[in-house]
Amino acid sequence: MERSLAILDAFLGPLQSRGLSELARATQLPKPTVLRSLVSLERMGYVVRLADGRYQLGARLLQLGEAYRAHFRLEDHVLPVLRHLATVTGESAAFQVREQEKRLTLFRVESPQSVRDVQGLPALLPLDGTSVSQALLRADWAAELARGRPAVFYTAGKLNPQTASLSTAVYGVGGLLRGALNISGPIERVSAADLSALAHHIAVAAARLSTGLGAPMPERQPAPELIRP
Repeated sequence: MERSLAILDAFLGPLQSRGLSELARATQLPKPTVLRSLVSLERMGYVVRLADGRYQLGARLLQLGEAYRAHFRLEDHVLPVLRHLATVTGESAAFQVREQEKRLTLFRVESPQSVRDVQGLPALLPLDGTSVSQALLRADWAAELARGRPAVFYTAGKLNPQTASLSTAVYGVGGLLRGALNISGPIERVSAADLSALAHHIAVAAARLSTGLGAPMPERQPAPELIRP
Protein backbone atom coordinates (compact mmCIF):
# COMPACT_ATOMS: atom_id res chain seq x y z
CA MET A 1 0.00 0.00 0.00
CA GLU A 2 2.75 2.49 0.96
CA ARG A 3 4.61 1.73 -2.27
CA SER A 4 1.54 2.41 -4.38
CA LEU A 5 0.90 5.66 -2.53
CA ALA A 6 4.53 6.69 -3.01
CA ILE A 7 4.14 6.10 -6.73
CA LEU A 8 1.00 8.25 -6.86
CA ASP A 9 2.82 10.99 -4.93
CA ALA A 10 5.54 10.92 -7.58
CA PHE A 11 3.01 12.26 -10.09
CA LEU A 12 2.71 15.54 -8.16
CA GLY A 13 4.21 18.37 -10.16
CA PRO A 14 3.90 20.09 -13.54
CA LEU A 15 4.60 17.06 -15.76
CA GLN A 16 1.50 15.27 -17.02
CA SER A 17 3.09 11.85 -17.44
CA ARG A 18 5.92 9.79 -15.96
CA GLY A 19 8.05 6.96 -17.29
CA LEU A 20 8.94 3.81 -15.37
CA SER A 21 12.53 4.94 -14.81
CA GLU A 22 11.38 8.36 -13.56
CA LEU A 23 9.01 6.76 -11.09
CA ALA A 24 11.67 4.38 -9.86
CA ARG A 25 14.07 7.28 -9.27
CA ALA A 26 11.45 9.41 -7.57
CA THR A 27 10.32 6.63 -5.21
CA GLN A 28 13.75 4.98 -4.83
CA LEU A 29 12.08 1.64 -5.52
CA PRO A 30 13.32 -1.09 -7.89
CA LYS A 31 11.80 -0.97 -11.36
CA PRO A 32 10.15 -4.43 -11.03
CA THR A 33 8.46 -3.30 -7.82
CA VAL A 34 7.23 -0.08 -9.43
CA LEU A 35 5.98 -1.99 -12.48
CA ARG A 36 3.97 -4.44 -10.34
CA SER A 37 2.36 -1.57 -8.47
CA LEU A 38 1.59 0.25 -11.72
CA VAL A 39 -0.17 -2.83 -13.09
CA SER A 40 -2.41 -2.88 -10.00
CA LEU A 41 -3.00 0.86 -10.08
CA GLU A 42 -3.88 0.70 -13.79
CA ARG A 43 -6.31 -2.14 -13.20
CA MET A 44 -8.07 -0.07 -10.50
CA GLY A 45 -8.19 3.06 -12.67
CA TYR A 46 -5.71 5.15 -10.64
CA VAL A 47 -3.20 5.41 -13.49
CA VAL A 48 -3.40 5.06 -17.26
CA ARG A 49 -0.65 3.66 -19.52
CA LEU A 50 -0.19 5.80 -22.61
CA ALA A 51 0.71 4.63 -26.11
CA ASP A 52 4.35 5.70 -25.63
CA GLY A 53 4.65 3.54 -22.50
CA ARG A 54 4.50 6.43 -20.04
CA TYR A 55 1.90 6.71 -17.29
CA GLN A 56 -0.46 9.43 -16.15
CA LEU A 57 -3.04 9.72 -13.40
CA GLY A 58 -6.39 8.05 -14.06
CA ALA A 59 -9.98 9.19 -13.72
CA ARG A 60 -10.43 7.30 -10.44
CA LEU A 61 -8.37 9.95 -8.67
CA LEU A 62 -10.58 12.69 -10.11
CA GLN A 63 -13.59 10.89 -8.65
CA LEU A 64 -11.86 10.74 -5.26
CA GLY A 65 -11.03 14.43 -5.51
CA GLU A 66 -14.63 15.33 -6.24
CA ALA A 67 -15.78 13.20 -3.30
CA TYR A 68 -13.23 14.92 -1.06
CA ARG A 69 -14.40 18.38 -2.09
CA ALA A 70 -18.05 17.41 -1.60
CA HIS A 71 -17.41 16.28 1.98
CA PHE A 72 -14.69 18.80 2.93
CA ARG A 73 -15.47 20.97 5.94
CA LEU A 74 -12.76 23.42 7.00
CA GLU A 75 -13.84 23.35 10.64
CA ASP A 76 -13.18 19.61 10.83
CA HIS A 77 -9.52 20.34 10.13
CA VAL A 78 -9.12 23.63 12.02
CA LEU A 79 -10.98 23.13 15.31
CA PRO A 80 -9.04 20.06 16.55
CA VAL A 81 -5.79 21.97 15.91
CA LEU A 82 -7.09 25.04 17.78
CA ARG A 83 -8.26 22.96 20.75
CA HIS A 84 -4.87 21.29 21.01
CA LEU A 85 -3.06 24.61 20.64
CA ALA A 86 -5.14 26.24 23.39
CA THR A 87 -4.45 23.28 25.67
CA VAL A 88 -0.67 23.11 25.19
CA THR A 89 -0.11 26.90 25.32
CA GLY A 90 -2.80 27.87 27.80
CA GLU A 91 -3.79 30.80 25.57
CA SER A 92 -6.70 31.52 23.23
CA ALA A 93 -6.18 30.13 19.72
CA ALA A 94 -7.76 31.37 16.49
CA PHE A 95 -7.73 30.82 12.73
CA GLN A 96 -7.98 33.97 10.64
CA VAL A 97 -8.14 34.63 6.91
CA ARG A 98 -7.46 37.68 4.78
CA GLU A 99 -10.45 39.47 3.26
CA GLN A 100 -8.95 42.16 1.00
CA GLU A 101 -7.52 44.69 3.48
CA LYS A 102 -9.13 43.13 6.52
CA ARG A 103 -8.72 39.97 8.57
CA LEU A 104 -11.59 37.73 9.55
CA THR A 105 -11.59 35.32 12.48
CA LEU A 106 -13.35 32.17 11.29
CA PHE A 107 -12.73 29.87 14.27
CA ARG A 108 -11.58 30.45 17.83
CA VAL A 109 -11.04 28.40 20.98
CA GLU A 110 -10.75 30.35 24.22
CA SER A 111 -7.96 29.86 26.73
CA PRO A 112 -8.70 27.42 29.58
CA GLN A 113 -7.41 30.03 32.04
CA SER A 114 -9.75 32.40 33.88
CA VAL A 115 -7.72 35.47 32.84
CA ARG A 116 -7.60 35.42 29.06
CA ASP A 117 -8.01 37.32 25.82
CA VAL A 118 -11.66 37.05 24.75
CA GLN A 119 -13.07 37.90 21.33
CA GLY A 120 -16.52 37.42 19.86
CA LEU A 121 -17.22 35.84 16.46
CA PRO A 122 -17.30 36.71 13.67
CA ALA A 123 -14.61 39.37 14.04
CA LEU A 124 -13.65 41.46 11.01
CA LEU A 125 -10.74 43.79 11.77
CA PRO A 126 -8.24 45.83 9.75
CA LEU A 127 -4.88 44.44 8.73
CA ASP A 128 -2.86 46.28 11.34
CA GLY A 129 0.42 45.82 13.18
CA THR A 130 -0.66 42.69 15.03
CA SER A 131 1.19 39.40 14.63
CA VAL A 132 -1.66 37.77 12.73
CA SER A 133 -1.76 40.68 10.26
CA GLN A 134 1.98 40.28 9.75
CA ALA A 135 1.55 36.56 9.13
CA LEU A 136 -1.18 37.18 6.54
CA LEU A 137 0.63 40.04 4.81
CA ARG A 138 4.12 38.55 4.75
CA ALA A 139 3.30 34.90 4.08
CA ASP A 140 5.61 33.49 1.41
CA TRP A 141 5.70 29.74 0.86
CA ALA A 142 8.70 29.83 -1.48
CA ALA A 143 10.67 32.04 0.91
CA GLU A 144 9.97 29.70 3.82
CA LEU A 145 11.19 26.73 1.79
CA ALA A 146 14.35 28.62 0.82
CA ARG A 147 14.92 29.73 4.42
CA GLY A 148 14.33 26.21 5.68
CA ARG A 149 12.04 27.15 8.56
CA PRO A 150 8.68 28.82 9.10
CA ALA A 151 8.22 32.39 10.33
CA VAL A 152 6.36 33.02 13.59
CA PHE A 153 5.50 36.66 14.34
CA TYR A 154 5.26 38.09 17.86
CA THR A 155 3.71 41.43 18.81
CA ALA A 156 2.62 42.98 22.08
CA GLY A 157 0.25 45.87 22.74
CA LYS A 158 -0.67 46.40 19.08
CA LEU A 159 -4.44 45.78 19.12
CA ASN A 160 -4.72 46.90 22.72
CA PRO A 161 -2.12 47.51 25.44
CA GLN A 162 -3.19 44.42 27.41
CA THR A 163 -2.70 41.74 24.74
CA ALA A 164 0.25 39.95 23.15
CA SER A 165 0.12 37.34 20.40
CA LEU A 166 2.06 34.96 18.16
CA SER A 167 0.97 34.00 14.65
CA THR A 168 2.11 32.00 11.66
CA ALA A 169 0.81 31.30 8.16
CA VAL A 170 -1.16 28.22 7.12
CA TYR A 171 -0.81 26.94 3.56
CA GLY A 172 -2.80 24.63 1.33
CA VAL A 173 -2.46 22.90 -2.03
CA GLY A 174 0.41 24.31 -4.06
CA GLY A 175 1.67 26.34 -1.11
CA LEU A 176 -1.18 28.86 -1.43
CA LEU A 177 -1.99 30.87 1.68
CA ARG A 178 -5.12 29.59 3.44
CA GLY A 179 -4.98 31.71 6.59
CA ALA A 180 -3.04 32.13 9.80
CA LEU A 181 -2.98 30.53 13.24
CA ASN A 182 -2.86 32.88 16.19
CA ILE A 183 -2.49 32.53 19.95
CA SER A 184 -3.14 35.52 22.20
CA GLY A 185 -3.30 36.31 25.88
CA PRO A 186 -2.59 38.89 28.59
CA ILE A 187 0.62 40.73 27.77
CA GLU A 188 2.13 40.13 31.22
CA ARG A 189 1.74 36.36 30.90
CA VAL A 190 2.68 35.95 27.24
CA SER A 191 5.68 38.29 27.33
CA ALA A 192 7.02 36.51 30.42
CA ALA A 193 6.56 33.05 28.87
CA ASP A 194 9.11 31.04 26.92
CA LEU A 195 8.44 32.58 23.50
CA SER A 196 10.57 29.98 21.73
CA ALA A 197 8.38 27.22 23.18
CA LEU A 198 5.19 29.04 22.19
CA ALA A 199 6.59 29.60 18.68
CA HIS A 200 7.40 25.89 18.45
CA HIS A 201 3.86 24.90 19.46
CA ILE A 202 2.18 27.19 16.95
CA ALA A 203 4.59 26.22 14.15
CA VAL A 204 3.91 22.51 14.73
CA ALA A 205 0.16 23.18 14.78
CA ALA A 206 0.38 25.18 11.54
CA ALA A 207 2.38 22.43 9.85
CA ARG A 208 -0.22 19.87 10.92
CA LEU A 209 -3.07 22.00 9.62
CA SER A 210 -1.23 22.85 6.38
CA THR A 211 -0.67 19.14 5.76
CA GLY A 212 -4.38 18.49 6.30
CA LEU A 213 -5.19 21.21 3.77
CA GLY A 214 -2.91 19.71 1.14
CA ALA A 215 0.34 21.67 1.48
CA PRO A 216 3.51 19.70 0.67
CA MET A 217 5.16 20.11 4.08
CA PRO A 218 8.68 18.87 4.86
CA GLU A 219 8.87 15.58 6.75
CA ARG A 220 10.85 17.16 9.58
CA GLN A 221 9.53 20.31 11.23
CA PRO A 222 12.48 22.70 11.67
CA ALA A 223 12.68 25.21 14.52
CA PRO A 224 10.72 28.35 13.56
CA GLU A 225 12.19 31.81 13.14
CA LEU A 226 10.68 34.15 15.76
CA ILE A 227 10.16 37.59 14.23
CA ARG A 228 9.32 40.70 16.24
CA PRO A 229 8.25 43.35 13.66
